[in-house]
Amino acid sequence: MIPYSQCIELISKYCTSVAKCKQAHAFLLRTALLDDPRCASKLISFLAVSPSGDLGYARRVFAQLRRPPDLFLWNAMIRGHARGPDPPAGLSFFRLMLRAGVAPDHHTYPFVLTACARSRALEHGMRFHGETIKAGLDTDVYVLNALLQFYTCCGCFGAAHQLFDGNPHRDVVSWNVIMRGYVLEGCSERALHLLEGMKDMGIKPDDVTLISLVSACSGSGDLDRGRSLHSYASELGLVTKSLNLGNAILDMYCKCGDLESAQGLFNEMEERDLLTWTTMVSGLAKWGSFQEALALFRSMQRNEVRPDEVILVTMLSVCAHMGALDQGKYIHLLMDRQGVNRDVVIETTLVDMYAKCGGLEFAVQVFEEMRDRNVFTWNAVIGGLAMHGHGRRALELFGRMNKERIMPDDVTFIGLLSACSHAGMVDEGLKYFRMMKEVYQIRPRMEHYGCVVDMLCRARLLQDALAFMESMPIRPNVVMWAGLIGACRAAGDIELAERLGQRVIELEPDVCDRYVMLSNLYAGARRWDEASKVRQLMRAKGIEKAPGISWIELNGTVQEFVAGDRSHHQTEQIYMMVEEMWHRVKAAGHVTSTTDVLFNIEEEEKEHSLFFHSEKMAVAFGLMSSAPGSPIRITKNLRVCGDCHSFLKAVSEVFGREIIARDRSRFHHFRGGLCSCNDFW
Repeated sequence: MIPYSQCIELISKYCTSVAKCKQAHAFLLRTALLDDPRCASKLISFLAVSPSGDLGYARRVFAQLRRPPDLFLWNAMIRGHARGPDPPAGLSFFRLMLRAGVAPDHHTYPFVLTACARSRALEHGMRFHGETIKAGLDTDVYVLNALLQFYTCCGCFGAAHQLFDGNPHRDVVSWNVIMRGYVLEGCSERALHLLEGMKDMGIKPDDVTLISLVSACSGSGDLDRGRSLHSYASELGLVTKSLNLGNAILDMYCKCGDLESAQGLFNEMEERDLLTWTTMVSGLAKWGSFQEALALFRSMQRNEVRPDEVILVTMLSVCAHMGALDQGKYIHLLMDRQGVNRDVVIETTLVDMYAKCGGLEFAVQVFEEMRDRNVFTWNAVIGGLAMHGHGRRALELFGRMNKERIMPDDVTFIGLLSACSHAGMVDEGLKYFRMMKEVYQIRPRMEHYGCVVDMLCRARLLQDALAFMESMPIRPNVVMWAGLIGACRAAGDIELAERLGQRVIELEPDVCDRYVMLSNLYAGARRWDEASKVRQLMRAKGIEKAPGISWIELNGTVQEFVAGDRSHHQTEQIYMMVEEMWHRVKAAGHVTSTTDVLFNIEEEEKEHSLFFHSEKMAVAFGLMSSAPGSPIRITKNLRVCGDCHSFLKAVSEVFGREIIARDRSRFHHFRGGLCSCNDFW
């Protein structure tokens, strides 16, 4: 027979899992020790309170007790239910305890108040507050903190603050509780004011409170306060001790756009978990640092950190923005290797990535293999077909969408109108515009009107476009006017284009593209003085033209090229290849279009200024670095200029390569001297 004291010790040490608790339970039943309060308390305490316990099992054991439970057992059951999925059950056990004649103590009320806080039982909690005063427990710091937590959870900040100010027995937990309550309620200003008072009194907040304060700065975009909290947390030595706090500060910097500080903190962090890497990669992606996000993801893999679904979806978006098809395929492969649950959201992201990376048939394949599709999935593939100029296929897919009784939304019609615009299908586009309003009762947004204007402008129906804009129930935006200016210029109506160009600058006086468009207009008409005045106006306003940037992916690595840049490690070879391209296409009859050059200089000099546009450099790198006959895929941040467009058509024929280029507005598939856009872009 095991001595009683040893039995208590064994039960206490043995109850570390539900399975072991069942064995301990059987032992107590066999030895008739289940009715012993100390033995029963060890078993029930683990089952009711431990995160790996089992409340239902705890209730069954509790019901088997033949002796009246003591206060410890009642407190364990109340505490477990107060913190569990059914907080009101904790109040039920409290009432049963009172009926059994067991009086609560200073441990009971914090558990009961937790149940009230989590179930928002304001009246019950206020009654218990009164009971604590009658029992003389209102000065007990544990009861005080439970009351503060209760009032802040119920949104009664006046009562919480009055209780906080009027009680001299508050401790660091009291300060932390009320500050966190204010943050959760959106009153971060008051929370930060309390923090200053806390500092003055020499009381140090815990990392959980600082996390909530930093998160408040993230939500409000208050970078200065966030930096101040980072500095204060560093002084306390909490940043290096608390990974969660470090992650919160990193998230704050990323959300506020301070990538330099975020990168600095990331590099300083001695410990990093998956959330750290995900936060940094997502922050870089959010603010357009796609190259850096891709490099960091590779570093994450070298450090053998297993990515989860969140970061993989983020990386698919990064690949989509950069046109990095090979990297996108690799992410897809990683998902399959890791057995990622490919729900409709992830599969729709895959469709979108493949479409934006130029792998349209891969996008269609993923789409066709999907078991479940929602309207976002259909929108992704319709929009992808539109981007690539496959107008008819996009309309056919919309027919299938209708047959499957998927209700289209406003984004669906943006895709359809864009498809008609890029394919030059004016009549069909106007039909779908009417259908959207009359059949589906969808009110057109600026984007829908913009698609129609773009469609009419591409078809050189200038008067129709102007009449449509003047009949719109909403004021046309600058993008529409800019599209009409471009169409006027292409059609040779310089007078109307000039009038509209000046109007656009008045509407958006700080946007570079508007000045460049007017400058191009004057340069094309050889009105050099006016072109020079526009450029002088740009300089006077401190407006700089955004540089053209192109990306090309080869062998899993994304290369970046900026117009005229010489920083690439193979610059000399690239420039030599550009010259070879130029000589070969010129010999084949290509004539450089210099109308977009803004200077009154000789034609030969103009040709040289167009020589090293970023897309030409990217294609040159592709020609010298990839296998003969293989396709070349590039992505550009701006609209491809007229000369580069005709140049790449010639390159595709002379070098026998398919060139797939995505610019700001669409995809261009250059093949055999032709482009899929039919020179409509």
